[in-house]
Amino acid sequence: MECDIIQSPNDKKLYRYLTLSNGLSALLIHDPAVAEALAAEDGNKQQQAGKQEMDVSEDDPDASGSEDAQNSSSADADDSGMSESGSDAAGSEEDSEAGSEGGGDGKAKAAGSKKAAAALAVSVGSFSDPSEMPGLSHYLEHMLFMGSEKFPDENEYDSYLTKHGGASNAFTELEFTNYHFDVAPGALHGALDRFAQFFVAPLFQASALEREVQAVDSEFKGVLQSDHSRLAQLMCHTSRPGHIYNKFSWGNLESLWDQPRKAGIDVRQHIIDYYRREYGPARMNLALLGGEPLDQLEAWVREMFGSIKSGIVGPANTFSNAGQPFEGRRLYIVPAVKEHHEITVTFQLPCLRAHYTTKPDHYISHLVGHEGPGSLLSALKARGWATELCAGVDDDGYAANTATYLFTVNVVLTEAGLHAGPGYGLAPVALLFQYLKLLTDTGPQQSVWEELKAIADMKFRFSEEEDGCELVTRLASSMGWVAPQHLMVAEYLHKEWQPDKVCQMIAIRNIQGCMCYAWLWSVSCRTSWLRQQC
Repeated sequence: MECDIIQSPNDKKLYRYLTLSNGLSALLIHDPAVAEALAAEDGNKQQQAGKQEMDVSEDDPDASGSEDAQNSSSADADDSGMSESGSDAAGSEEDSEAGSEGGGDGKAKAAGSKKAAAALAVSVGSFSDPSEMPGLSHYLEHMLFMGSEKFPDENEYDSYLTKHGGASNAFTELEFTNYHFDVAPGALHGALDRFAQFFVAPLFQASALEREVQAVDSEFKGVLQSDHSRLAQLMCHTSRPGHIYNKFSWGNLESLWDQPRKAGIDVRQHIIDYYRREYGPARMNLALLGGEPLDQLEAWVREMFGSIKSGIVGPANTFSNAGQPFEGRRLYIVPAVKEHHEITVTFQLPCLRAHYTTKPDHYISHLVGHEGPGSLLSALKARGWATELCAGVDDDGYAANTATYLFTVNVVLTEAGLHAGPGYGLAPVALLFQYLKLLTDTGPQQSVWEELKAIADMKFRFSEEEDGCELVTRLASSMGWVAPQHLMVAEYLHKEWQPDKVCQMIAIRNIQGCMCYAWLWSVSCRTSWLRQQC
């Protein structure tokens, strides 16, 4: 069906939203700039073929009409970028640029930098990991790319993308996993075919098991010195026992290989069973961007993704009944890796996805995070306690999911701010609560919301073009909970002033659900976890 997606006046793309008979949802995007790049690719190929024909004629004038010369020209054209079928034909970016330099104009050269892209988000993530294999969703993300029945070579997908100037990646969140790629416009059909087969008939080749679990373990070790990643895992560790937050979502060699094998678990079969149990088209959202007409893109999607079997997998899991993850009234003091002092105050909110059109949390994040005169930060700076402050709900899965939204206030402390009052950064926290009380006493101010709305409307109206791969990755990830017509405008929408919802947001100052994490770099503070009542 044609989708009346709300677009910025600067957005010249065409959109179509559809749902296949097996339940998979797809957003198709025709990008005129990619279409121009596609035409430039075709022009470059014709130019190269013509140049090769002329070279043959100059070497042997009598051969210009011979059958051998024609076959040579055809073979050269294949080597220059033609793939198995005409619809897959595409040269690499280097070929396209070389062709432009050889005779095309600057416009054609610029068009050649545009790429087609696709992303598929499956509404299954680390929240669904079985207790016997923490990190299994992340492991599955790695194993899914290891060949398919139609393309059994595990390097086929990456090799095809590399040959055609493209790249691929994937990431696992708490409630979804996102797979995406970009490629030269003329190679979209071939790339999409290889991509789709991972969801139709993946092989999960045994030869890749140990190598890929080592890759997962390497990623885990790579973030051990990241304060942000350490905080995320600390929050999981300190959540209520038995809560879905209380997981080790990264996974590593011990949780995915050593311990399961000791317990007699067939690792490969466990991955296959998890895939069959959790991956299904009703949980899949595809965003596809190309230069072809929408009808052509739709035909490809129906042909390639329509064969994904529904199986026993139903709608996406929801964790709205899990309850709040933290007991509250806790202070955790942790040694920081980065040379800084910082305190993070976390407030628990109910899931706010249903309120994406009104964004009541943006009201309080705007005021608490304000940096002008009379702001919380200006008061902290006047006392010499802090240098930076930011506030709001982060856009990662730990902070925003169906179980809870976490509103955080991060304050970078000075030495004075660290040691003021009772120490450990608690004096700045006290000032934060005083500021929240001030907001409560003042009540919701519609003028503040109207200012936020005006700024958001302006940003949407003059929004710049987004990279194709980043665009489809973002859209596929949000398709599971944003209405189709709002996909392009969701982050800017402020449709209605709701003072009652704003009051609920301001009420987060209730300390019962508050968690404080103090990251202290000083040598004297580099202790093991110290927990005490606020």
